[in-house]
Amino acid sequence: MIIFAHRGYSQIYPENTMIAFKKAIEVGADGIETDVHLTKDGEIVITHDETLERVSNGTGMVKDYTYEELLKFDFGVKKSDQFKGERAPKLIDLIKLIKDTDLLLNIEIKVGFPLYPGIEEKVLDMIIEEGILDRVIISSFNHYSLALLRNLNKDVKIAPLYASALYKPYDYAKSLGANIIHPNHKVINKDVVKECHENGVKVNMYTVNNLDLAKKLKAMGADGIMTDNPELMINNLKDVSHGE
Repeated sequence: MIIFAHRGYSQIYPENTMIAFKKAIEVGADGIETDVHLTKDGEIVITHDETLERVSNGTGMVKDYTYEELLKFDFGVKKSDQFKGERAPKLIDLIKLIKDTDLLLNIEIKVGFPLYPGIEEKVLDMIIEEGILDRVIISSFNHYSLALLRNLNKDVKIAPLYASALYKPYDYAKSLGANIIHPNHKVINKDVVKECHENGVKVNMYTVNNLDLAKKLKAMGADGIMTDNPELMINNLKDVSHGE
């Protein structure tokens, strides 16, 4: 079962910052999960929310700032004063960090409100240019965004995120041209996981921070989990490997 560090090692370190990503790598995560938006000047920036208040000392919407303007805001201090000085990284910063490793990268495109015209092409072009297309999954709750990606490139891995139970999710995934799904762990069961596998669809579940739950999901056949505490999962799920 693959362990994705959800927004990096976000239980201890400020989410979606370079220190959170570096610490996830240090503890042995198999992959990194992160979120991207577009700035006013078209840079692909990493942060979860459309707005700045929860994760930084800034206010307003990401889309209304250039990247240089975003750099004046602190994205570490809300977690703890000890992380003061962390900034919102660009996607390229994370890619450069993992490029020479064998880590997987899950990029969630935050397309809902607001819309970011062209973000799909920008993300796709970047991962192709950096030579990591085969190690990237692009996910989104906006499934139109995933359908666009499939139309742009036949090889990019896409995964619909969803939080309500889908009937035959493997059929729905195939309608998008996807062979991976990313459901909330609460809306899927062992039988559906088995049916997904029988139909060539992998199942990565979010967000799993309880070890007993993680063990149950592993026994259920989950291909991967997203967790805020990758160290806990890696240390206690001994046979985690890319090959499972």
